[in-house]
Amino acid sequence: MSVFIWEEIKQASRSLASNKVRSFLTMLGVIIGIFSVITLVTIGEGAKTYITDQIKNLGAGYDSFILAAGKDQNTPPNPKFIYADIAYFKNQVPEIRDIVALNPGSGEFAYGKMTLKASMIMGETANAMQLMGGSLSSGRFFTEAEVEGRKKVVVIGPTVAKTFFGDSSPIGERIKIRGDRYVIIGVSESRGSIGPIDMDKRAVIPITTSNNMMGNDKIMRFNIFPKDIKKIDEVEQKLAEVVKRRIRSDDFRFMTQQGILNIVNNVLGALTGFVAGIAAISLLVGGIGIMNIMLVAVNERVREIGVRKAIGAKRRDIVIQFLVESMLISMIGGILGIFFGLLGAFLIIWSIKGTLVIAWWAVIMATTVSAAVGIFFGVYPAMRAAALDPVEALRYE
Repeated sequence: MSVFIWEEIKQASRSLASNKVRSFLTMLGVIIGIFSVITLVTIGEGAKTYITDQIKNLGAGYDSFILAAGKDQNTPPNPKFIYADIAYFKNQVPEIRDIVALNPGSGEFAYGKMTLKASMIMGETANAMQLMGGSLSSGRFFTEAEVEGRKKVVVIGPTVAKTFFGDSSPIGERIKIRGDRYVIIGVSESRGSIGPIDMDKRAVIPITTSNNMMGNDKIMRFNIFPKDIKKIDEVEQKLAEVVKRRIRSDDFRFMTQQGILNIVNNVLGALTGFVAGIAAISLLVGGIGIMNIMLVAVNERVREIGVRKAIGAKRRDIVIQFLVESMLISMIGGILGIFFGLLGAFLIIWSIKGTLVIAWWAVIMATTVSAAVGIFFGVYPAMRAAALDPVEALRYE
């Protein structure tokens, strides 16, 4: 049986080779369809990975959740939290392991006659780097005592350090932030950009100092770290009641990394599915093209079919002959589509400096679909060829 199939494959290959242009044009629909599916799905997976990394860099880890001011994230918040709430929340909800306070702001750096627009000036508690990740290329982070003492110390990004100090160490130097002098105690490692925010052009100062700089004592956001991550929902519920009593309002919201990722993944998944569905139309068109060409091939080879039947070929042999040829067209088109799809995805991801994530399930699906297209659209021409009467076929001109 294997020898028989191998002979059919060789015969189908010779048939395709004898009509190279027609064979290629027949494959084109399948190539475009598979190319589109692979490219779009791979880019979609790369986008998910990129966005996941961006969200992780925002500090909403799986071991914590965010308590943010403002019930509606689409309207400007009116924060009612203060620095003392950290101790209050930990006291009222013993299941909380630790809390990081964060206050985002904006401003401008100045050193001598040079100025630089900050991408962000972030007020943080002393435990922020330890709990939320990040590292320093030089110097140190500020201490709890410096936070409590409202010290004007700052950790700057590498772009800020390079702009003002070149290759010299900035540690111990003083720069102005919104008109006030701050002592540089550290330089953060390069982190690139998170969305529109250049993390290398930001500054981190004590949360209490940022309150002074902003002219109020309010805090925008807390990252809450439960002692037991499995009880995160329970901690969230308890804290909600405490916060309502504390600010006498429900003007706040909770966010988790998983919740944010679920929203992003749902949107990207729907978009990828929608576009992949459009690409699948190309496969349908390609399949119809295969069927049309195979019907033409049957008409061109009526005498050949008559000769094969006259010397003993069975209906099954004729069916297999044309099915193999149809599948070969589809499979070669599928392989070329996969190759160009992965190449296209690589070039696009490389151009935007993203991470290439190959969705192997999409590659397997594309291979399976290309084979199925060949079988499905090759059945009718193969059955028509097998149904030819050998006598009438031999008379055919």
